[in-house]
Amino acid sequence: MDTLLFDGWKSVLRIVIMAALAYPFLIVLLRISGKRSINNVNIFDFIITVTYGATLSSVITSEKVSFADGVAVLSMLTLLQYIVSKTAAKSRRFSDFIKTSPVFLYYEGNFNEEQMEKNRLRKQDLRGKVRQQGMSSFENVEAIVLEGDGSVSIIKKEDVKSKDALVGVLEK
Repeated sequence: MDTLLFDGWKSVLRIVIMAALAYPFLIVLLRISGKRSINNVNIFDFIITVTYGATLSSVITSEKVSFADGVAVLSMLTLLQYIVSKTAAKSRRFSDFIKTSPVFLYYEGNFNEEQMEKNRLRKQDLRGKVRQQGMSSFENVEAIVLEGDGSVSIIKKEDVKSKDALVGVLEK
């Protein structure tokens, strides 16, 4: 019980040193691996990001994990993420497997109730998104798309001249 609040300077010093080594290493690793590591988040990228955080935490706080172990894990995670993203860029079948496709939540005056229920969204949620775009009515909305990364895109009717950006959006 006497070590609950303070167990000596050795463990504190180890945490300071490991944080000073591991955190900059992760920053350099992410900079080398490119913007994709921190942008365009899909489920695979999210898992990698959470795993980066857990690994960094273990490296910094656990005496059982050395800096070299942390470098190996972080490097392998980055390599795996690179391989997956390159494979997804070259193979449509693989990309479709790891990424979710965009879906219509609202299109040409109709709500896609099936997709809204599947993605746990309500009409109130979509109304809020429409208001955030400065619109007061769905009359001005051509489409609302739930993108593969979980973001919501709203296409205004006055912006619609061609619908080529909507190609590939799933209706069901």
